[in-house]
Amino acid sequence: MRYSLIPAIRCNSIRFRPTVQPVFCLISAIAPFLCFTSAQAQIIGQDITSITTDTASFPTISITNVAGDSEFAGNTFTLNFGGKIQSITGLTTTGGSTTFRSIPAFVQIRRNPATDDRKLAYYQGSFDSSSNTFNFLSLGPLPEKTLFSINNILAGPDNVFTNTGANLGGTLYNGNASIERLDFVLVKPVKASNKIRFTVFERGLPTGHDGFGIAAITSVDKHGNPTSYGPIYVIAASTWGKTPLQNPIPQYYFLNNAAKNNSGIPINPALTIPANQVLGGLLIRTDELVSQGKKVYGYSLFAPDVTCTPKTLLNVANSCFPTNTGTNGGIDLAAPNLGAVYLESE
Repeated sequence: MRYSLIPAIRCNSIRFRPTVQPVFCLISAIAPFLCFTSAQAQIIGQDITSITTDTASFPTISITNVAGDSEFAGNTFTLNFGGKIQSITGLTTTGGSTTFRSIPAFVQIRRNPATDDRKLAYYQGSFDSSSNTFNFLSLGPLPEKTLFSINNILAGPDNVFTNTGANLGGTLYNGNASIERLDFVLVKPVKASNKIRFTVFERGLPTGHDGFGIAAITSVDKHGNPTSYGPIYVIAASTWGKTPLQNPIPQYYFLNNAAKNNSGIPINPALTIPANQVLGGLLIRTDELVSQGKKVYGYSLFAPDVTCTPKTLLNVANSCFPTNTGTNGGIDLAAPNLGAVYLESE
């Protein structure tokens, strides 16, 4: 099977519109976090209550005779990729903050073992069962690194930190990405303040977004690898992203790379994602992760069952990274890399 790939879009500074109006949420926008270094419940982060987006168009791609897996096993399909990128250009919170620009970051994906090549993706679109054809809106098919790097809510990485047990309604499917840590390293460091924040967006139930861990990167080596971290925080499941950011709720489909023995780009249709899943988002101040004025080189995300200290977090081979993380590690990130976001106003 032959198909051409559009080159991955490089990470550039994002310009945000300063005209986004505040939108107020009926649900509390504050999410509870547990900080391992203090062993005390702490409240940090604020729910995002609305987003604005822009859409860019690129050439379309059609791939035929693609093998299905799990739900779609035993059949072949045509995949039409519509060439769209829908990027987040602005956001608000209940406090009325509006973003206008950001410092981009480069992404590193850490697995244990590093040779694990399971790749997962989700795409927004539709399925024509009469012709076994999927029509996706997004540019594609996208390599894993691009899925984690691009500002695009039409596609994203699925079940990011799940090692085992991916299932839908108790039925197992090939949906374990088995990533231990994601590093988002800024092209230049920032000083922690209440004006510079990180974003996390996920596709999921409005009342059931998955948990995750986060820590600020406080130093890096010459290759951009983290060499020290600030305190570790765990965001509990179902405590954040309670404001749906899409209306109407779109339909998504899950793809893996199981048909080629887990190698290459995820293009194998494997699951119809339940229709009640929508984007939710969280905005985290850099001075909530470390003390104000401290240099921050980026941040790392990881599963909520990680029990590391800032020192042991540096090596994903350490035992504090469980290798049997179940569905509690199943966060489905969207537009995962907005870098460090500057706020126009509070």
